[in-house]
Amino acid sequence: MLKIIFSRTSTISLLCLAIIIPLAAFSYFVLIKDKSAPLSNAAIIFPDQTDRADPGLGPNLISSSSPVLKPIPGKASSSIPSVASTSAVGLNQKPAIIPKDSNPVADSPAPALMGKTEVMAWIYPGAPTCNAKREYADGRKIDILKPEYFMVDETGELILLTEKERGCNGYSAANVADIKKYSKEQYVTVSSSYAVSMGLFLTKTLDDATAVETLASFVVDNNLTGIEIDFEDFGGWDASMYEGYKQFVTALGDSLHKNSKKLMIDGPATTDATEEAWYVWRYADFNSLPLDRLVVMTYDYQFDQGVGQAVSPISWIQSTIKWTLSKFPDKKKISFGVPSYGYKGLAGTQKFSLLTYEQIKKEPGFETALRDPASFEMTWRNGENVYFYQDGESLSRKAETIQSSGINSISVWHLGSNLWFTNQ
Repeated sequence: MLKIIFSRTSTISLLCLAIIIPLAAFSYFVLIKDKSAPLSNAAIIFPDQTDRADPGLGPNLISSSSPVLKPIPGKASSSIPSVASTSAVGLNQKPAIIPKDSNPVADSPAPALMGKTEVMAWIYPGAPTCNAKREYADGRKIDILKPEYFMVDETGELILLTEKERGCNGYSAANVADIKKYSKEQYVTVSSSYAVSMGLFLTKTLDDATAVETLASFVVDNNLTGIEIDFEDFGGWDASMYEGYKQFVTALGDSLHKNSKKLMIDGPATTDATEEAWYVWRYADFNSLPLDRLVVMTYDYQFDQGVGQAVSPISWIQSTIKWTLSKFPDKKKISFGVPSYGYKGLAGTQKFSLLTYEQIKKEPGFETALRDPASFEMTWRNGENVYFYQDGESLSRKAETIQSSGINSISVWHLGSNLWFTNQ
């Protein structure tokens, strides 16, 4: 799931900067989004990220060593100095932290996962996640495994991600057998990272329905539970794309149901009407469509708010749950995402590198990390680089937040070289 990075600028932002910059010598700066501004965007990915799960993204990725940022479509965000946030690390600010051995909530132990809580986990092909099999086979509670076996490439074609061509965790008969052995249900993830590519795919699919037939036949032939549609870059969708998406969901859902299979879709995290207006996506539209599960991706907060923000703050998860349930109230169908990954970013920029725990623990200063009370994530700063990562405590606290809202399903992004809940 490659997430898209935007920046927003506006007259209001400039006025804020004009007021704040003279105080820079005396103030701590953090990052906050300006939600009213026109869109512009630039993204960057570090060299070790080019082997991630979506191998067709090459033309849209550039190395962090390049002096030029390549524009891509995506969500909007900005980086402006502010004192409003409680969880950000800005140009001159140390992380909001507490000692590792101190718990932000009255030093109480992390709660145990409720026995009835369903746990899903995503798997994508290729490095650095090749130990995913060892993880899902080690006895931890995972009810549903979701291997990414298909992607939409930049020409709009549906591509099967085989183990032979994409490496570990790719599709093979042996991999399917392992996935089925260690899970109660299995959903095949179909990813699309760019709106333009998705638009091309939808045009072709709605014309001849070949992709619908391919996906339905694939899960029938492999005796898998169903399909998960993970089409992202929501900020790049226009009204026509959105209508095409809903038609595709309807056609695929109907086809799967005729074969006694299921459909899951993934949607963006929004907390109120203002954030909902960033996208054409409306959760209320999906109440009547033939889908069985809906996953809200409550992570990647840093992509909206900038380097120095946590991956998934607790209050943001709570607000997202409340807003989503007001539009899509079926708690039996809905699941909320929990991140297991971390990131490294250059303070004051939108330059990110998403890292697994095994990668980030090798970064300089790792042993100095302290806990951010707004997210329970571990964080530190080394020079101009800011780091956030998940440990068992942060994973468990996010799971508890979701459970306490009456939601009995969580979905973890991702297996492979990351830590797990402390309370299983």
